Amino acid sequence: MYSIAKKTAIFKKTAALLSLAFLLFCEGAEAGGRYVFLFIGDGMGTAQRNAAEVYLGEARRMSGDDTPRKSQLVMNSLGQEGTVSTNSLSGVTDSAAAGTALAAGRKTVNGAVGMDPKTGEKFASIARAARDMGMKVGIVSTVFLQDATPAAFYGHAAKRTDHYGLGLQLTDSGFEYFGGGGFIRPAGRDKNRRDLYEAASSKGYEVIKGVEGASSGKVMAVHPKLSGGTMPWAIDGAGGPSLADFTDLGVRLLEGESGFFMMIEGGKIDLACHANDAAAAVHEVIELDKAVARAVEFMRRRPDDTLIIVTSDHETGGMIFDAKGASGADLYRTIAGRRGSYAAFERKISPKSGAKIDQYLEMARLHFGNTVTGTPSVQKAFRLSMTARARRESMEPDYKKLYGPYDPFTMACVKESDASGGIAWTTYYHTGKDVPISAAGAGTDFSGELDNTELFEKIKTFMEGSSIR
Repeated sequence: MYSIAKKTAIFKKTAALLSLAFLLFCEGAEAGGRYVFLFIGDGMGTAQRNAAEVYLGEARRMSGDDTPRKSQLVMNSLGQEGTVSTNSLSGVTDSAAAGTALAAGRKTVNGAVGMDPKTGEKFASIARAARDMGMKVGIVSTVFLQDATPAAFYGHAAKRTDHYGLGLQLTDSGFEYFGGGGFIRPAGRDKNRRDLYEAASSKGYEVIKGVEGASSGKVMAVHPKLSGGTMPWAIDGAGGPSLADFTDLGVRLLEGESGFFMMIEGGKIDLACHANDAAAAVHEVIELDKAVARAVEFMRRRPDDTLIIVTSDHETGGMIFDAKGASGADLYRTIAGRRGSYAAFERKISPKSGAKIDQYLEMARLHFGNTVTGTPSVQKAFRLSMTARARRESMEPDYKKLYGPYDPFTMACVKESDASGGIAWTTYYHTGKDVPISAAGAGTDFSGELDNTELFEKIKTFMEGSSIR
């Protein structure tokens, strides 16, 4: 039998070991996994971010808010700043090739999603790498979820237009959360295939409208006011949950000791810039920034385990800010005076024989502001808009250069409105410009000049830096 002294010594030693084990357990539980937020502003270049920065600064000044800020946009205050080159194997990139480079760290040709269409090789994305590490995965976008950028994180397609096939791959991905946009053509182009929402449900996804009532299982949460699978324009004020709200839902569903990877795309920045609509673009950048703010709030709780990256797949439109030396006040007045997107106005314009411009100019001023006048360029555009589409290009040799694929009168009004705020554009399409990147995260470095393929390894290294329990 042990003596009382020996029993006491054994008890103290056992208690000390149990105490140490408990402390180690608590320390490990607190550390948990790694948490990655990758924000992609589709089409968002330096000028787009600068315009949003200036607009917010003027808006706060006009409201009497003189609180000193390092920057107006949260994304501009993350600490690490750099640039990212974007060219694909085809030259100036599209979103499919650029999304693939960001998601998988591999170059491909325009139009291909997550693969090399010549060899058939399929690339593993950073989202799938996260899943293989035991992390949860979320994909959020303001555009339809089979679009090129979100699809690059879960799918593979030789042609980005294989929307139905990519939709099926989404339902098979096993990722825990999809949010924001929904499916475009859920029953296929000919509306004769199994509904993709039904397919998602059959694979265990709870499909909900909005951000309330989600369970803790796999969730697909779509905006209740989708159009073509895409969320409404922020500038149109349609209401409903925001991109920030869908980001919050992702955090609630995915947070846990396994960690998570979440890609959040501001996809309508690109659509606005394709149409050279500065006001719509600025509002979409601000919506993305509000989502970034939610990630920063999360990082305050887990500063050593969280990585936030904000970048773009490419620049769209060749946006030039301060084109004529306009002031910040000019930009603010132009954007604040807008009552909706180019798309909302374009729906009101259709060919009409014998139409007079005065009535349409009044509509334009109510929508775009009083800077729109009956200049010769606006009058010419109006005549083209009132002409059958099949005849327009024969009347104007530079039709596509002047108006792209859009309604001429709408584009002429947009250009006049933008010019009054110091905004000019060089194209309706993508450019080869480098795009900005901002980041925050312990032990990471996204500063300097990067290629878009480099983000994959940097993110993967960060995720591997934690023992996931």
